[in-house]
Order: sequence, then structure tokens, then C-alpha cells
Amino acid sequence: MQDSKRKKGKLIDWSKELWFVLLFGCIGFTVWPLMVYFLGQALGIEYFSNMNLRVWAEQKVYGPLSEGSFRTLSRLLFLCFPYGFSFCLRMILMQLNRDN
Repeated sequence: MQDSKRKKGKLIDWSKELWFVLLFGCIGFTVWPLMVYFLGQALGIEYFSNMNLRVWAEQKVYGPLSEGSFRTLSRLLFLCFPYGFSFCLRMILMQLNRDN
């Protein structure tokens, strides 16, 4: 019990945070682009309907990472979205828990 009281004052537990980065980073760079592509096709969005998966992956998602331009930054933000979303959600829940 003393350990949980001591951790309550900490803002971030870095060992947990590194595991979250690893988990959601892997999801963001592998599963997330597939989810977006197939959900776009399932919803019948014309942008995804006219494009095959190879073009989506090679030219739209991972290709711009080697350019070093604005598209690189936008793709990194897209690929890191699952981690960023989970981080924001955990911070909101921590603030709500702290207020109680």
C-alpha cells in the first residue's frame, strides 16, 4: 500500500509510459493505416475506393517519411495518432481521478 501512495504524487510512471509507447507505436505503424484504409473502403469513401492498398501504403503513408518535408511531419502525426490519443485519454482520466 505504501508504494501506491508514493506513486500517486508522481506525474508519469516512465516504465509504464515506455511500454505504452512501444505498444501504441507498433499499432500506429502497422495496424492503424490498415484500419483507416479498410474502413474508408467499407464506408465507400471515393478516395479509398479508387486506390489499392499498395498505393496507399507505399505512396501515401510510408513513402513521404523519406522526403523530409511537410508531408513527413503529417505522416508521422498520422502514424503516432494511436499513441497520442491514448496519452491524452490517460491524462484526462488521471485528472478526473485526481479531482475525486
